[in-house]
Amino acid sequence: MDSMFGLSMTVIMFVLLSLLVFTLAVTLLVFLRNRIVFLMGLRNIPRRVAQTVLIVIGLMLSTVIITAAFTTGDTVDYSITKQTYDLFGHADILLDGEVGGVAPSAEDENTNISGEEYRAFLAAADRADNPDVDGYVGLLFEQVPVINARTSLSEPDVAFVGLDPGRMDAFPDVIEVDTGEALSVDDLGDGEVFLNESAADELGASADDTLQFFVESEPHEFTVKSIVRDTGAAGAIDFASPEGMVTNLDNAQEIFGEDEMSIILVSVTGGVRSDLTLVDSVEPQITELIRENSLRMEVSDTKTDLVEEAEDIGNFMTTFFLLLGLFSIGAGILLIVMIFVMLAAERRSEMGMSRAVGMKRLHLVEMFLAEGTGYNLGSAAVGVTIGVLVAFALTTAASSIFSTFGFEFTPHVTMRTIAISYALGVVLTFLTVVFSSFRVSTLNIVSAIRDTPEYTNKRMGWRGIALWVFGILLSFLLLYVGLSSDKAFPFMLGLTVITIGGIVFATYFNVPARPAYTAMSLFLLVVWGLGAGNRLEPLTGKLDGDIEMFFLSGVSMVTASTFFLIYNSDILLAVISRVGGAFGSILPSLRTAVAYPMANRFRTGMTLAMISLVVFALTTMSAMNLNYDKLFLKDESRGGWDIRVIENPNNPLPGVAEALGDDPVAQEIRTEGAVLAAGFSSSTEVSQDDGVTWDDYSVLGLTDGFVENGSVPLQKFAVGYEDEAAVWEALRTEPDVAITDGFVIESGFGPSEFSLEGNFDGDVFEAPTITVRDATTGESRDVRIISVIAFGASSNFMGLFMGEDAFRNVFGEPDLSFHFLSLNNPDGSRDAARDIEAALVTSGAQADSLVEIAEENNALSRGFLYLMQTFMGLGLVVGIAAIGVIAFRTVVERRQQIGMLRAIGYKKSMVQLSFLMESSFVTVLGVSSGTLLGLWLAWFLVTSDDFPGEGNAFYIPWLEMIVINTLTLVASLAMTLIPSRQAASVPTAEALRYE
Repeated sequence: MDSMFGLSMTVIMFVLLSLLVFTLAVTLLVFLRNRIVFLMGLRNIPRRVAQTVLIVIGLMLSTVIITAAFTTGDTVDYSITKQTYDLFGHADILLDGEVGGVAPSAEDENTNISGEEYRAFLAAADRADNPDVDGYVGLLFEQVPVINARTSLSEPDVAFVGLDPGRMDAFPDVIEVDTGEALSVDDLGDGEVFLNESAADELGASADDTLQFFVESEPHEFTVKSIVRDTGAAGAIDFASPEGMVTNLDNAQEIFGEDEMSIILVSVTGGVRSDLTLVDSVEPQITELIRENSLRMEVSDTKTDLVEEAEDIGNFMTTFFLLLGLFSIGAGILLIVMIFVMLAAERRSEMGMSRAVGMKRLHLVEMFLAEGTGYNLGSAAVGVTIGVLVAFALTTAASSIFSTFGFEFTPHVTMRTIAISYALGVVLTFLTVVFSSFRVSTLNIVSAIRDTPEYTNKRMGWRGIALWVFGILLSFLLLYVGLSSDKAFPFMLGLTVITIGGIVFATYFNVPARPAYTAMSLFLLVVWGLGAGNRLEPLTGKLDGDIEMFFLSGVSMVTASTFFLIYNSDILLAVISRVGGAFGSILPSLRTAVAYPMANRFRTGMTLAMISLVVFALTTMSAMNLNYDKLFLKDESRGGWDIRVIENPNNPLPGVAEALGDDPVAQEIRTEGAVLAAGFSSSTEVSQDDGVTWDDYSVLGLTDGFVENGSVPLQKFAVGYEDEAAVWEALRTEPDVAITDGFVIESGFGPSEFSLEGNFDGDVFEAPTITVRDATTGESRDVRIISVIAFGASSNFMGLFMGEDAFRNVFGEPDLSFHFLSLNNPDGSRDAARDIEAALVTSGAQADSLVEIAEENNALSRGFLYLMQTFMGLGLVVGIAAIGVIAFRTVVERRQQIGMLRAIGYKKSMVQLSFLMESSFVTVLGVSSGTLLGLWLAWFLVTSDDFPGEGNAFYIPWLEMIVINTLTLVASLAMTLIPSRQAASVPTAEALRYE
């Protein structure tokens, strides 16, 4: 990856390294100014080994998350570019005949390059003798069904490639698997092919096997001479379907009866990876060569585009992981603050004595700074190492998820990423340590020496007042910016800060804290819920937000919930006391377990917030993913069909039932309909601005059988078309109408860049007019969009759909058809699809159960969600580490109290149970808060008008919630087990004498 947030990663690295040097310089300055104070800070590190280990774990977690995010970006970038380089090999520029030069006539829709043009281009290129070009070669490929006679295995869609043998010197990309040797198609005799690895795996083939394939239903036989790597020259034309085989051009042209090329490959001087810098200069030269010779060709630097796209995807993945990781990073920062607050509490008497003998507050800051830096430098190094391992584990798991799509991740990390991650981890932790050090260095010397509580109800000083006034004024500015720019983030951030600031000033003027903070908490929870579903639109207008709102909503709602729980904790204690009889002999332990955390509000609140923040994120993601799954898995989303059959363009089907003939599986078909397609989506274009700009978008035709027998759900209707029946009738009888999938009206959804402009907020809309065009012939037509396919069904029916006659008038004879079948027994669609594909194997048709397709897509999204949750679950380690730090600190802090409890009759088991229940109590509160907040937000989102679909029910992810919450609770108990046993084993007399 080369950039993030629009900034060069190299620039980011140098900036962070500069900050790292500054951080180390400040630490060195502290050391040089006062070595004694510095060494006093460092000596605390080895004093309690177990506590030091927990502190290092807490400090390193932010670095782990940061490193894992950056390493994931490196891996995605490297893996996609590697697959691109492996696929294209030495082919740097592609020439095809689809558009450009002299456009073909409407009668001649063949987009291949004719043999005459190919030879004319080669002659002109040889005369030009461009020193930056190594060579040119023509390639003809067609998709064919193949059967292995020896294994009886078949593959319906294999790319059969013919290469010009006299032009392969610059393209050593047909490489034998076993030896790594570059092979030549010159060595192939008549009836011989090289088979690539993917095809060999699917067919169970090896050298000397005989393969049979079909063109226009005519069989052809070839012998496999060698198994070669998956490259474009060897038939791996598509990432998702890389199966292919290669022979010499004469064999391929004879079989297909065509003296033409599908594409011409151009190799720029240099190797596979080192020559892309020349592409930008070579491309215009080739374009000019084509223009001068009036050739019908188009120049495409697809390889460069895919490499740049890989970098963009890597940048996006890094940004996405970092944004999700903000929950865990935020929890880590809270843990660092709490660690130093607890360290200060532990050394309070020592700090008081130090101040009494002449130390200044700055000396205490420097002492904590030295200690924090000592922890920081080591923990960041460990964090980087673990972060790389975590990213490698995540991407290895991702490979298993995406392997069905022909893609694998290759773990990879750069030194730049390691430098950025280490520097960012150290700097972020250093800043937090500095803040914490200044906070804990403020103490009353007398009360610190005596180790007695300080007076805590002092009024806010002028610095605090000035800071809050500035914050509130700035927040009003954020409100204005958000409303004027229709941006949700500044508006909601400003409103949240103003609300909290208002309550702070209310308590300053003696308003009781409990009702004030309770009211604030409830107000923020309601406002954030309404804001998430855009239900505040009548007051604020429509505000746009992105994934950053997820983080802001989590922080705001968790803050509100934490204040609510902390300021109403005595109610919970009173309830436990009132129903004490139900707890029997454990009631004393339970009362102690609840009372102590609530007496330390800051510590408990920080721990609650850490756990709640991460559980909130995990719960919200689980709930949203489940509700999206339910949306796409509805039975009606299949449009009344059970099986989709895609025909092979070289072996078109008159109809599935007709092609099956007397085969028994034909009796299972109840109805049939077809969708007509014009080749690839890049050959069909749409425009909504009178042809000023064009977007690639699938345009398809609907046969009468599809219209009459299907029941694809529609959700919005143009004026004059009151229901689905009117729309389907219009598609049969009106030549200028069309319908489109729901993705084009839902911002941020769907794979297409095309977005339909118009007001689609209600159920009825004014029909927009768009122009559809055949990119090959230039033929176009204006159509009106009269309805939108329901969002849940749009994944099965993506594109713009016209009537059959209107489609043929623009695009001519379809290149292929998608046949949809409904069955007498829909529950048997999986078996029926396999039987149909087996019966039509010689035609190369591919049959799939729509239920199975939906379930596979669902499994993919679920697997990706689990990866995201695993990454975000690192934040739970922060919360659990906090529980452990608190537990160890509590044993020391309450040593005398433990002695008193033992003296009045508490048994060892009761003391241990009290400590375990104390941890469980805080964890249960945090988990419950995060879970309820996550469901609260998800409910508002799913039931809002902004959520795709209509009349959506809300589904709760019970299984994921149980797993997440149980693991968190068990882990917190395990973390508390050792300190609780230590507490129970403290001798009573020794504990009573402890000071």
